[in-house]
Amino acid sequence: MFLLSWFLYTTAGQLLLVLLVLWYLDHRFFGIGAAIMARIHHRRRIASLRYTIEVNPSDVRAMVELGEHYLRSGRYAQAAEQLERALDRGEDSARAHFLLGAARVKLGKGDEGRDMLEKAVALQPNVAYGEPYLYLIEEAAQRRNDARIEELVSALAQFESVEILTQAGHLCLASGNKDLARRLFAEAVNNYRYIPAKMRRRERRWLWRARLGQLQAR
Repeated sequence: MFLLSWFLYTTAGQLLLVLLVLWYLDHRFFGIGAAIMARIHHRRRIASLRYTIEVNPSDVRAMVELGEHYLRSGRYAQAAEQLERALDRGEDSARAHFLLGAARVKLGKGDEGRDMLEKAVALQPNVAYGEPYLYLIEEAAQRRNDARIEELVSALAQFESVEILTQAGHLCLASGNKDLARRLFAEAVNNYRYIPAKMRRRERRWLWRARLGQLQAR
């Protein structure tokens, strides 16, 4: 009772209670805190990997990882630079092609990005568990190629990730393909029901974004 009274009737307690409620809502639905922590992680890894490459300029694995952290941080030109260096030095993995293709799509080099993404999928169909298709959809939307977008959405049927399906749905919604968006959001919501309980916490915010997408796509 004393603790409850402290929370309800003191300024410090009320402030702490509000912060706890905001933390719970963010942790359960929004993921803003997780995004901030991810940015901090990317920044630290970028600094560490840049030093690694300075010490060993032939470390292509470090170049690929650095390129990915640049990509996740929105630094697309720097991501492309590192990934091109890695490929020039013999790196030929599906992941390197995927990351470079994604960076090129973000830089507005759609044709080059599409070629790299398609090569990545050809080398390893499940590379990054469907993420290349998101960038292929984005590139096709830039060209307003609705037929190609529909093909890519059909290809996503092999992946059951709530996150990937939800992101694809919002890409389709942004491009004006409401029917495809509704289909993807419905699949995302349905798939959430069957994923293991231990995975639901990570996917929960994507479930809510899928439900929000369903409202927007009406």
